[in-house]
Amino acid sequence: MTTFSIATSSMDNSSSARHAVEWAIEHGFNGVEFNAPNICLSDVSSDDRRFMVEMAKAHGLRYTHHFPPSATPGSHDKARREGDFKMLIDEIKAAGEIGFEVIIIHPGKLHVVGLEPEDVSESDRLISLSHFVDFMKAAAPVAEDAGVVIGAENMHYIPGWLILKHGELAEAVDAIDSPAVGITFDVGHAWGSGGIDEGIRILGDRIRHVQVHDARGPEGAGNVKDQHLEIGTGLLNFGPIGDLVKSNGFICTLETSGFREDREAVALRSRDLLQKMWG
Repeated sequence: MTTFSIATSSMDNSSSARHAVEWAIEHGFNGVEFNAPNICLSDVSSDDRRFMVEMAKAHGLRYTHHFPPSATPGSHDKARREGDFKMLIDEIKAAGEIGFEVIIIHPGKLHVVGLEPEDVSESDRLISLSHFVDFMKAAAPVAEDAGVVIGAENMHYIPGWLILKHGELAEAVDAIDSPAVGITFDVGHAWGSGGIDEGIRILGDRIRHVQVHDARGPEGAGNVKDQHLEIGTGLLNFGPIGDLVKSNGFICTLETSGFREDREAVALRSRDLLQKMWG
């Protein structure tokens, strides 16, 4: 059976871990992805942590956590990197205590003080890439001890972002060289940057977790607009994703917020359509 998880960003109440678990159980989801900054695991109360553990055992729930998208692990600002690193370590430790499987992190946008991300030079981008690899290498042993995988998410391969092609992300994960570091494969991002089939081929067994949403717009543009749409309302072919998810037992997280008021209904319809597509 496919593990369909609901991202808290797709819920009306996106700030309560307890509510997210209760909503998932009520609506027949098998997992929850808790999205920071609205939910940071290190801030969840001890009572709610116990509740999450108990509900996971009782209902077979699987948990993932999305680290703040604003993080810049490749920043040229050492203090900023250190602040993000401390936060990540705190989240990894909390995730291990509760029983999370994956923490998702964006390699992020480029950050050089005084410059817009898209104005950063190629040489400085490569320095940022080395900072990202070092950042992840330092976090990996903590994740290994906690039994948590850090999933580096494929983003938009356009100027201003750290990673510019699938191959670079694969090479970075290989350089980190830890069983606790893999890739969270975002199919909408892949469709807009580098292609879904190419992503699956190039990223291969580095993929440890999948996020799904539909998308439209010019393929290859990598634009944020027209992403995170309801399944079936965009242009994606979800057949290869079903094969990837089912053959590997991955958690499949619905990120279908789409900035709509009826996002919970969107998530339910999207889950039901994928179940029908995938059998």
